[in-house]
Amino acid sequence: MPVIEDLPDLTHWRTVQEFSISQAALLLSGIDPYDYDNGLDDVKNHRHPRWKLAWGFSEGIVSAIRRGVLTPVQCFAIRWVEHDQWNGGWDYFEMKPNDRKYEMSKDKTLITRDSLYAWVENERVDFVRKPLPEKKINTNNWNPDSPSRVIDIEPEPVTTNIPLLPKYEHKSEGLEFVQDAIKELWSTYDPEDPQTAPTKNEVIDYLKSKGATSNMADAVNLILRPTHLQGIGRRAKKTT
Repeated sequence: MPVIEDLPDLTHWRTVQEFSISQAALLLSGIDPYDYDNGLDDVKNHRHPRWKLAWGFSEGIVSAIRRGVLTPVQCFAIRWVEHDQWNGGWDYFEMKPNDRKYEMSKDKTLITRDSLYAWVENERVDFVRKPLPEKKINTNNWNPDSPSRVIDIEPEPVTTNIPLLPKYEHKSEGLEFVQDAIKELWSTYDPEDPQTAPTKNEVIDYLKSKGATSNMADAVNLILRPTHLQGIGRRAKKTT
């Protein structure tokens, strides 16, 4: 893994739960996005030592989104629009993650911390880290002829609510949609109140907006919906 001695302090990003592709790529490269107002372009223009690494991470994230292994919160396209022969500007509009007709905006497209962690873990992404601190060796029991060095490995902080499903080293587009639907639609479901369950149409429409096919959306809805809720869901309030 890339080990860098002089990484900046990035602890102020720990509470952030959503990142743009640009921000995520910079953080994976050990670069503070707050230091570069124009994101990836600024890092490149300033010839930061890790600018190529940051751009590589950004392209990897875009590829993962298009492949369906990383689900965005919102996916935006970017294009140049000519207003007249003298003027023009960048135009942003929402797009389906798997739509390859448009260039994906790395500044506007958003991903969650959870999905970024899952991608890093499943794809074994080699992100930048600080070197591990060395422990002081107890000289009372230390053999001076031993070549071994004791390393103090600090465990990564555990967030028990990150995985929405158990992970068994398998991934697919369908599992991404299942996790997304659980988080966005079923997390507020109260088993004591069946009316809080999302309706079939809500689930299917949401998944289609995220790029799922009709068959995939139907399958995910069937998997997540308890049998006794097949005909029950949120209903519109009656108006008097």
